[in-house]
Amino acid sequence: MTVSIRSVLHNTQFKRADPVVEVEGKDLDMPVRWVFTNEREDVSSFLSGGEMLIIEGNALLAADWHGTLGQYVASLAQAGVAALVVELVEGVVRMPDELVSAARLHGLTLIGLKSRVPFVDICQSVNTAIVHEQMHLQLEVDTMSTSLREGLSRTGNIEAVAETIASLFGESVAIFDGDGLLAARAGRAFDAGNESSAVIALESRSRPVGALEITQRTMTFDATMRRAIATIVSPVAALYIDGGARMGMMHHLSMGPADGVHVNTFEAQEAHAMLEALGFAGSCIYMPFAFRFRSVVEGINHVSTMVERFEELSGCAVSCMMEGDLMVGWCSTTDSSDGAAAFGRHCMDALAVLEGDGIYVVHGRVALDTVTLVDGFAVLRDIANHEPAYGRVVSTMSALVDRFVASSDMDKAMRMLVVQTIGFEVAASPLLLDTLCACFDNLDSKTGACEQLGIRRQTLYNRLDKVTQMVGVDYNDKPNWSMLLFAAKLTKSWQEQHGE
Repeated sequence: MTVSIRSVLHNTQFKRADPVVEVEGKDLDMPVRWVFTNEREDVSSFLSGGEMLIIEGNALLAADWHGTLGQYVASLAQAGVAALVVELVEGVVRMPDELVSAARLHGLTLIGLKSRVPFVDICQSVNTAIVHEQMHLQLEVDTMSTSLREGLSRTGNIEAVAETIASLFGESVAIFDGDGLLAARAGRAFDAGNESSAVIALESRSRPVGALEITQRTMTFDATMRRAIATIVSPVAALYIDGGARMGMMHHLSMGPADGVHVNTFEAQEAHAMLEALGFAGSCIYMPFAFRFRSVVEGINHVSTMVERFEELSGCAVSCMMEGDLMVGWCSTTDSSDGAAAFGRHCMDALAVLEGDGIYVVHGRVALDTVTLVDGFAVLRDIANHEPAYGRVVSTMSALVDRFVASSDMDKAMRMLVVQTIGFEVAASPLLLDTLCACFDNLDSKTGACEQLGIRRQTLYNRLDKVTQMVGVDYNDKPNWSMLLFAAKLTKSWQEQHGE
């Protein structure tokens, strides 16, 4: 059993210090990787995540500290610290309000110690328990790995693979191929939504093979156990359900540009060739998406329904690829006669079917070409992998402000903002950029924008329609249009300050 914050609270030495949970962060069952003490203000730069940090309360008032307590907590949360423990015995005997507020804001567990116990005694006791658990877990993993390898060596099809895993662990198992189709099932029926399960990504030769979902009725599969299962099962499953070069090309496209912002010329040419090989014509337009499943067994039928309904539309298709609990892909159409905005609405109507179904849906904006499609995946995966809000449908634009503010590289942040909103073509057009800025300045009042620009209303609408044709966002789509105007204003200011 992994040592968690909750189990540390019940440790004999720790209990002697009379611990009080001042702020219960994201989860008291969060694993604790190590317990140590260090009272440097910049301690976060030495951390790798999962630590429980113990400090004396007086350290918070150290003269050589230059930042605020809020900044200190933010740095610990950013480093992935499991919990901050503060001794409140001498000098500082009450948890500072600023520290408490910051811990609540960042979801960091904050614990106060009301009695003095040597920190070395606490660290030694808890860390010894952690090492014992790690050794016990490794023994379990080694035993499981040996049994699993022996069992899989005698399988001859994917159904036998599922049966072997289900029999070994006494759990129910479902295996899905790279397209998200059920390939095999074993054990009694899943009680999706009412019981815990683990979803494990299967991959081989650096490309996705599919997903394995296993119930957790009798045991919990932690990260170490899941990695071991994936390592052993993946090459065997790939013998029967490998998607081949097609899956490899889709995976390559969905990884986005190498710099995480915008494709270069070589990447664009390579991506275009891959799309052609996958059967997509140069006239196609796309909307990229990513689905995070709470349970693939529970959610995959809802996705199938969504795909069937969308593909009933003329020229429309859905291409997707399963990577464990993440499905990545795009909606596309060869019939763009109604325009990009209309296609975007069709996509949104289809994705809305998944709302409330235990799936976190993230979608990009409409991509009118290969470059915009691949660029769209640059932020799509990051958002989908960040604390999924199951049951919600969100756009990448809705998360851009947070990503922009969090970036320490302003030049890269601006490039990312342009790529994901107005695009470089609009950014390079003074006429269109000034038009969007005028709309921003006048709170999107068309009358005010016309007066500021000295143009007629129809001229304004012609320009806005041109923007819609170029970026696929309609001015009737208020949330995304507002983000577009905000991005245009920032881009204009950036260009003026940097002489671009």
